[in-house]
Amino acid sequence: MKKIGWTITGIGTIIALGALLYPLNVIDKIQCIYLLLGGAGLMFVGSMVRALTFLKR
Repeated sequence: MKKIGWTITGIGTIIALGALLYPLNVIDKIQCIYLLLGGAGLMFVGSMVRALTFLKR
């Protein structure tokens, strides 16, 4: 379960870093906001999964 939490957090980080394509004019502003919010949401879910594994011990 701990590995799943880290995996979800890693995917969220990669998605949030995808928002760096906005200054390069690869994506538009709306996609940038979606990437930032989606990545932050996934990172939050991953951290909650990891916290849940610590509580179950």
